[in-house]
Amino acid sequence: ISELQRWYIPATGEFIGTAMFLYLAVGGADAVSLFTHTLTYVVLSIILHISGVLGVAFAFGMGLMVTAWAFGRISGAHFNPAITLACLIAGDHSFGKAIMYLICQLLGASLGVAMARGTTPNNVYAGGINVLHNEETLARGFFLEFWLSSILCFVYLTTTDERARSSFMAPLPIGFTLFSCHLFAVRYTNASINPARAFATSLVSRQFTSDHWIYWLGPFGGGIFAATLYMFFR
Repeated sequence: ISELQRWYIPATGEFIGTAMFLYLAVGGADAVSLFTHTLTYVVLSIILHISGVLGVAFAFGMGLMVTAWAFGRISGAHFNPAITLACLIAGDHSFGKAIMYLICQLLGASLGVAMARGTTPNNVYAGGINVLHNEETLARGFFLEFWLSSILCFVYLTTTDERARSSFMAPLPIGFTLFSCHLFAVRYTNASINPARAFATSLVSRQFTSDHWIYWLGPFGGGIFAATLYMFFR
């Protein structure tokens, strides 16, 4: 019971932090989508593409950065089951705490996306569902999610390491890493890199696609790889 009590505050922080992160990220991405869809001139097609990708990447990167700074000392600010798995393998968390974090992340993500859905006009809300684009194959989509998740998890593990003198600045590189990952993948897989995000957007929109599994196995595989690499260098 005492161990559960010690987990209560951090787990609650994961729940609220994940909800805040995805509320800001999904809502911000929808706002960018509305702006770009209002520009229909052919001569602005390149600007449309660049501004759309940058806007979505900025919404997710900044959303993670500010919420990670707010909740970092409360829960560690994982907000992502892949990061929690990486921390479990690296020995930073017990199995029970990791399971509690996973549940809170899924619930918090669902709440955050539902709030974004509820506070966004119907003609603006895009859903943010993770689905492969037409030109992307399952194999490429899987490995894209795998490698980008491994980079994000590795950056998290190294920058939050207690031996790092600048660990208090960890949200900055973590947020910019997510920003960079979205710049790369948003046009191919919609850049999940987070099973909780993929689950929540599909749940709220009630659309679970046939390729949904890659948004779980890819990030989890990336988390395992990142933890292994981190322990090798540690």
